[in-house]
Amino acid sequence: FDNSIFEQIKGKELDLSVAKIFEIPTIRNWFKRQKEKYYVVSQREHIIDCKYTKGKVKIPIINKRIINKEIQDIKAKNPIKYVHLGGTEILIKACFREGIDTPIEIYLADDRIIQPIEKSIISAVRGNLIYQKFKFIISANYSVAINDRNIDKSLVLY
Repeated sequence: FDNSIFEQIKGKELDLSVAKIFEIPTIRNWFKRQKEKYYVVSQREHIIDCKYTKGKVKIPIINKRIINKEIQDIKAKNPIKYVHLGGTEILIKACFREGIDTPIEIYLADDRIIQPIEKSIISAVRGNLIYQKFKFIISANYSVAINDRNIDKSLVLY
């Protein structure tokens, strides 16, 4: 346990921006071809009960209600049919004191893909909550149809 690292991490919060997500040239160029583009950066907080500390917990990152809420104020010429999931920033905060060695393994999956299950994993990360916070950015970079009936399964954190 290093106190200087702990002091640096202690002040970290979510800071994902449109510029951070679209700094990859291929993504930026793909969006240049579109006539209309809208960017939405939103934050959600999910509290996980401590009874899930030894096992899996499933957290849907997006759902139809969230998407509809985010796009309702957009005045588009044509109805929006797709949402591009550029990036997701995850910040996990421990609710216990610093210095406790607590390994954590997280993966982001598209639960609409059933067979083979390995193909559903978008990204995986391992870390430790020894400094009370664990932060990372996942660039999913794929689109989802607004009218997809399984949109709640398109981005799930385990």
